[in-house]
Amino acid sequence: MSQDQKTVYFTIDFHLVSREKPMLYNIYINSSTVKDKDHYVKIVKPGEVLTDADVEDFKKYQRIHVLESERGLYLQSLAENDDFESLDKVTAIKDSAVKHLDDIFNPGKEFNTEILGEALDGCHDSMKAMVGVIKDYDINSLKNLIGELSFHDFYTYDHSINVSMYSVLIYKQYRPKASEADLVAIGLGGLLHDLGKTKISTEILNKSGGLSDEEFAEIKKHPELGVELFREANPDFPGLKKEAIERVIVEHHENIDGSGYPKGLKGPDHHIFSKVVSVADFFDAITTKRSYSQALPIEDALEIMKKTVGKKIDAEIFDFFVKKVSKVILTGKTMIELPEDFNTEIAHAELPVQKVQPKKLGENFTKAPDNPNKIEK
Repeated sequence: MSQDQKTVYFTIDFHLVSREKPMLYNIYINSSTVKDKDHYVKIVKPGEVLTDADVEDFKKYQRIHVLESERGLYLQSLAENDDFESLDKVTAIKDSAVKHLDDIFNPGKEFNTEILGEALDGCHDSMKAMVGVIKDYDINSLKNLIGELSFHDFYTYDHSINVSMYSVLIYKQYRPKASEADLVAIGLGGLLHDLGKTKISTEILNKSGGLSDEEFAEIKKHPELGVELFREANPDFPGLKKEAIERVIVEHHENIDGSGYPKGLKGPDHHIFSKVVSVADFFDAITTKRSYSQALPIEDALEIMKKTVGKKIDAEIFDFFVKKVSKVILTGKTMIELPEDFNTEIAHAELPVQKVQPKKLGENFTKAPDNPNKIEK
């Protein structure tokens, strides 16, 4: 087998090639004119400095390529280059993350511990680059950016990437002195929180709407299955708190009041990363438009989330999050809510919003408060 056959390349856009600064990676062209007979030739080496004229001249080759093994260096180059638009950078980084998630989740691909380990390393590279691009965003800007990104057919890909980005920003603003390593770690927790779904039937995962009790019991296994897979792969994440990433994977469906799964842990026993990811997970699930479902307006979404404070999500993290979403004043007047068993993991054909259920009368026959969770101005 030739070196070209054994080596994997990916295509990059001409406009995302760095100019006027030393290159971090090699660039190749495919010089073969014979179908299915590739022959890659190196045209740029690390350290070379390219001009606009150089890159324009490359267009005669139709396509340019980078070694898959140098994808991390390519992403680093993107993140560090202020000449590129944020949307272009995030799109390229997201596409790389999708590639690695597809290596993990696509049931049609070979899957083993070695492949999982390589995919996790790729997720790490993608998240380092993503943190470099978005860490100084505010949540509103990120919401707008996510709205401009393309979506994919498999809900888990887009949702996991969005959750990772929201988690990074919420934590960065909640803990302004957070290290870059911690931002990457919580981002990876968000990106990999559904890792255990690789062990769940795709028929269940892709089922739109309600699940049977047996199907939901299968879904509830994925947090612990995810931790098992993560530990088996044992990725090398230098400087990161892998235990914190594991906690997110296993705790992202634990509820503050102890009613969640898999262990029924109460709020004090949740890792701070898990609390943040739970808010990000819920928010993205109901505010990001999908091909199959309309998104809720932000104010309605936050009002719905507020009704779960102290039950599903942490009050302090949620209150902080609300304050960071500008131009939103919660009035407590939104008369819709989601069922208590609403699951962010399910690709709902339509969000199962329902009218707010009437409050029960207290023992003294006085009406209970209209909105006990109301956030005062």
